[in-house]
Amino acid sequence: MNMQPLRLLTVLLLAGALARPAAAQIETVPMKGLGNEWVKGLQLRGNMDWEWIETYPEQVYFVTRQEATREGDIVTMWMRIEYKEARRPGPHLSALSQDEWDCANRRRSTRGVFFFHWNNLQDDDPEHSTNPLRNWEKIEPGTLGETLFNFACSLKPMQAVVEPAPVARP
Repeated sequence: MNMQPLRLLTVLLLAGALARPAAAQIETVPMKGLGNEWVKGLQLRGNMDWEWIETYPEQVYFVTRQEATREGDIVTMWMRIEYKEARRPGPHLSALSQDEWDCANRRRSTRGVFFFHWNNLQDDDPEHSTNPLRNWEKIEPGTLGETLFNFACSLKPMQAVVEPAPVARP
């Protein structure tokens, strides 16, 4: 039996499925309630392709799959928080943190945080904070932390779709 037409059909079907945007991908940040008009100015796209996690009256949470890594049970990923009103230190309206999520022990630790003067991570010289004696915090059930934990631990290592060509050796 000739498998060539079947392979071609499979490749074409996969290409068509990958070419369409995912139905679940949102393009604007949900405001969730009255008084959250400030959320309309927040951007999902950009160089990190942010995914919305949750909107509260005073802040909005995002994460990105870009630059996420997994080493065993530890996932490292970026999280972004946008604030309605300026916070200290700074003052800042955006925060960007790189966190580690221990999927086996249900805990997280922050590796470092950047504070941006404006929303959408806008600042020419953001403040940076690192804590050399990082602490691991337990993930409590039913919290935003658990939502972020579930997202992080669902990330799998990226694999090449096409097998790379062998490298010719001299």
